[in-house]
Amino acid sequence: MTHTIELVPTRTEDGRTQLCVPEVGLFTAAKPTGQLVSPGASVGFLVRLGIGHRLVAPAGVSGRIVSQRPERVHEPVGYGAVLYELEPLSNVEAALAAEDTAQVEGGGMVLGSPHTGRFWHRPSPDEPAFCSVGDLLEPGSAVGLVEIMKTFTQVSYDATGGMPQRARVTAMRVGDGGDVEEGDPLIEVEPA
Repeated sequence: MTHTIELVPTRTEDGRTQLCVPEVGLFTAAKPTGQLVSPGASVGFLVRLGIGHRLVAPAGVSGRIVSQRPERVHEPVGYGAVLYELEPLSNVEAALAAEDTAQVEGGGMVLGSPHTGRFWHRPSPDEPAFCSVGDLLEPGSAVGLVEIMKTFTQVSYDATGGMPQRARVTAMRVGDGGDVEEGDPLIEVEPA
């Protein structure tokens, strides 16, 4: 199960917000400069002892990323390290950021891929799929794996960013073993 870690916000003198990590580990799947961030949005992963933890923006924090991505794919970070610096958003940009967090397409909500790779429905070829159409999901429910260079990260349902606390899978948007880009829809859900 992928755990969620909420980043800690601090304010700079010029009105920007810094998002700091409250634990040590390897920071990966960093968002690019210029991307909008809204409360509860997934903003990368922190790998600790081989386990991936989803990083999310804290409640009440939104902005446009102005900091640069780390040079390394797995950047070592210490307690309190600044992962992102955000500039404030206009009201229109804040609404767009919140809308992007829970992508609504064709009436359904979709869970997007946390990063680019290959999406697998099952932990191994001889085991059942993590979830299928009709299944109920709660926060922490596994929905699949994203493979990047033979490294597998479990993707779990997260009830943040406008997603319901309990959801029913209505469609699998990517086939087993399908290539995905960061943010591509993986599954479509509806409130349960």
